[in-house]
Amino acid sequence: MGRFSSIAISALLLSPVLGQTESPAAVPVKKNPKRGLVSTPNEFFPRDDFIWSDPSSPLSWYWNFAPDVTEAYANISQSEFEFVPSMWGAYTPNGTDTYFLGNLTEKFSKRKPSHVLTFNLPDQSFEYGGSEMTPEIAARTWVNNILPLREEHGIKVGFPTVSDPRGGWVDPFLKNCSKMNDGHGCEFDFVPLHSFGGFGTLKDNIGKWQSKFPEKPLWVTEYGFHDQNEAETQKFFNESLKYLEEHQAVARYSWFGAFRKTKSNVGEEMAMLDQRGNLTDIGNWYLDRAAALRTPEGVLAAACTLENPCGGSGATGRASYVGVAGLVIGLFQLGVTFWM
Repeated sequence: MGRFSSIAISALLLSPVLGQTESPAAVPVKKNPKRGLVSTPNEFFPRDDFIWSDPSSPLSWYWNFAPDVTEAYANISQSEFEFVPSMWGAYTPNGTDTYFLGNLTEKFSKRKPSHVLTFNLPDQSFEYGGSEMTPEIAARTWVNNILPLREEHGIKVGFPTVSDPRGGWVDPFLKNCSKMNDGHGCEFDFVPLHSFGGFGTLKDNIGKWQSKFPEKPLWVTEYGFHDQNEAETQKFFNESLKYLEEHQAVARYSWFGAFRKTKSNVGEEMAMLDQRGNLTDIGNWYLDRAAALRTPEGVLAAACTLENPCGGSGATGRASYVGVAGLVIGLFQLGVTFWM
């Protein structure tokens, strides 16, 4: 009797404490039509990819810089987890090929996308992650590959993801489009953008593109506050998530961080997975899960949620191993007392 009481009491008291660090069981939830995934598969940790497509995930769509689906999601339908193909850049130096168009249309019988993303930072060099396309080559590539998708197949297409609408690339691109398309230009349905920097930078970038194309919905396809400490990153995350959810011009967004801290090129704190592949606080919050907070003494603090954000409040946002260890010792002593 004494042994049973000791074990039972310890188990009952430990389960709500240690269990806070575990992910909840997969329960289907309503998908968030805005929130998506920048899919960055890692061949060394293929199981990580399934975290984002779990039935309990609110993520409704994803993109991966490529025209083909992420392998882990190949058997998931568009209605369950929408894939948005991307034409990252030109396949030939002069933009005369139709490879992207052909590759996409030949797979329509199995998967027909409703949206397509186009050139990734064509105004930037390869060295800085851009697709390095002149406005003329970009326009020719668009007319040959993107225009037929919109006009013949009814797919909604995104404007090229340009770093700045005032940087001297956008207007020449539109003029070349008009010249190559019998004066009709290169029509598009939404405007994707990237934003890396503080909250002011995010608002400024959205404002610039909203002013340039006021009638078009915006997609923030990559964003975050890179190379910051935990407190600053979490503060930005909470502010930006609320802002993007409430902004009427923003139709979709995707946080750049679906990788482990050890694989991040934007600072460890933007990563949504820790070194072992467990969700970080930001990872939990992005999936609408509460992340349990603990003080260094091991006392449970209030959980963080989108409605009750606490990123940047000074709390670590992680379970304190020292605090938990102290609690375990205390419970063990309690068990011994009952045994005696």
